[in-house]
Amino acid sequence: MVPSVVGSITAAARMLIEEGAKELVVPGNFPIGCLGAYLTLFETKDKTAYDKNGCLKAHNAFSKYHNAQLKLSLEKSRHEYPQARIIYADYYGAAKALFHIPHHLGLENGALSACCRGGGPYNFNYKARCGHIGSKACKDPSTYANWDGVHLTETAYRHVATGLLNGNFTSPPI
Repeated sequence: MVPSVVGSITAAARMLIEEGAKELVVPGNFPIGCLGAYLTLFETKDKTAYDKNGCLKAHNAFSKYHNAQLKLSLEKSRHEYPQARIIYADYYGAAKALFHIPHHLGLENGALSACCRGGGPYNFNYKARCGHIGSKACKDPSTYANWDGVHLTETAYRHVATGLLNGNFTSPPI
């Protein structure tokens, strides 16, 4: 499915350029193997399925593959549309520190457990998703990277945005 998804993203970017867009930012995928929803859905007793941070290796490999294919496709589009500035936003790279060194970033409650809880080892439960009966938000979301098992917290998104705007996580640089 990756070629189809990447093709759709690239086609949308090309349509926007043909409609007059001069500058586009196209984001890649986050390390989805570190999100509570995936960790819950694909939980396994096989310890080799997880990296040293507790993330699912195969799902992060999938994100990396998708991102690599998207970067290649965007490079082709840059040659076809030299009048447009097509920027790849490396969400994976910008978010990686959240999952590798959360405590160094002030995320005392880590990155894998969700703040808005529904129970389970990652505080994610499809039957008690955030906002539904049975879920409960933590007292201080700024100490978590993960909001609800799928989305990041404001603190985590700020870290990602700072990396994109001021760091080395866009190609070409913003």
